[in-house]
Amino acid sequence: MDTIYVVGHKNPDTDSICSAIAYAGLKEKIGISAKAASSGEINDETRFVLGRFGFAPPDRIGDASGKKLVLVDHNEAQQSPDNADKAQIIEVIDHHKIDFKCSVPVYFRNEPVGCTATIIADMYEDAGVKITGGIAGLLLSAILSDTVVFKSQTTTEKDRAASKRLAKIAGIKNTEEFGIEVKTAKASLAGKSAEALIFMDYKDFTFNGKKVGIGQIEVVGMEEVNSRKAELIAGIASVMKKNGNDAVLLMATDIIAEGTDLLATGNIKPLEKAFGKKISNDSVYLPKVMSRKKDVVPLLEKAF
Repeated sequence: MDTIYVVGHKNPDTDSICSAIAYAGLKEKIGISAKAASSGEINDETRFVLGRFGFAPPDRIGDASGKKLVLVDHNEAQQSPDNADKAQIIEVIDHHKIDFKCSVPVYFRNEPVGCTATIIADMYEDAGVKITGGIAGLLLSAILSDTVVFKSQTTTEKDRAASKRLAKIAGIKNTEEFGIEVKTAKASLAGKSAEALIFMDYKDFTFNGKKVGIGQIEVVGMEEVNSRKAELIAGIASVMKKNGNDAVLLMATDIIAEGTDLLATGNIKPLEKAFGKKISNDSVYLPKVMSRKKDVVPLLEKAF
């Protein structure tokens, strides 16, 4: 039996990795050979979560040619592993906007929730498979990460309900305190280059034929961001030039103050149109903006 690789997007976040591990585990429980994989280096937050619940980081998939894939936490081709177009995609489990093409029918499950892990928790129940404490911890951590501890506008009642069930199984007494612990694990910028920070959680999008890269870092207070702003702006300008983007944005999101300092280079006129604000010295502060998926991408898509 060919092994199915369950893999998230490039520059993976906690949802991408934890959902891959959990869904591969579900496949194995129902008798299907499956293995979680990563298509990029995992970040400090994800390392903390994996260590907390006793899981090793999944292997890097590298070239996806000829492999059987389940895509989790994404469906856009440019975010998939290298040569995914030469692989056999058999399933997609996601919670983002749909921009997916395939020449054959596939199982596609997409729900407007805050996190892929919420969907996968339901899929365990649908299959009648008991969720272990470790898997519950991974799924809970992913939900807390993606919803920014329920502060993001992407949060739904379904995410909250799943978190409550999972916390009980994982033995987490105070969900929000644990969520802050998870988010703080990657909040420090110390020891990371500007490029490493930009690509920590980065995705490329195509808006009306224009290639726009959007990275996001989450911080507790803006002190480190402000002290390194010139370096970060130079970094996104370098990324834009090397990758041939029309624009590159970096969201520096304060999870406590609940706002984002948006750093931007390139074609910024659509950005100013999208947010109704002038971008001054390559940055603009956006209060209450927490989510790339819901607060930024839809506005940019419309503006471009």
